Amino acid sequence: MLTLIAPPAAEPVSLDEVKLHMRVDADDEDLSIEGYLRTARQKLDGQFGLLGRCLIAQSWRLTLDSFPSEIVLPLPPCISIDRIAYLNADGDEVDLAASAYRVTGIGGLHGARVRVAKGSAWPRTVETESVFVEFTAGFGPDPDDVPEPLRTAIKTHAAHLFEHRESVILASGFIAETPHGYDDMIRDYRMLEF
Repeated sequence: MLTLIAPPAAEPVSLDEVKLHMRVDADDEDLSIEGYLRTARQKLDGQFGLLGRCLIAQSWRLTLDSFPSEIVLPLPPCISIDRIAYLNADGDEVDLAASAYRVTGIGGLHGARVRVAKGSAWPRTVETESVFVEFTAGFGPDPDDVPEPLRTAIKTHAAHLFEHRESVILASGFIAETPHGYDDMIRDYRMLEF
């Protein structure tokens, strides 16, 4: 189970950036444009986003029933492992020392993995939902840390929503979808599972 602890402190694209992209000078549409920006970001970002990864740094908690041989963290890239804890036999939460495990893949596009340290063993757990891994994921804390193709995809999607406020364009009778270039911009960053 994944739980968001702390959302990103910023959007990957600012209101001013998307307005420049749309060539909008007035402020009377700002609330609508900000909503389109959030929608465009949410379509890509986090647990339910198309990418399967985080954009701007945000904190998550992964809850497991027990310690597997390897913990594969979702939502790459992983910036840091902030805490690993478990419930002991008395039901108390116990933090593991960082020396008790080894982390690989920090900052990598394919995700981080956590294994028990050599010569050690994971603690035993006695109930479900008793292992907690808290981590920070995203490309970084600043909007400029997000790859430019993803920032452009967000601007393109927000502009499309601004221009086509309904799903059907009456003049042509076709359903208006995000332009095909959008898929090209996000393709290389999508997490695919086999």
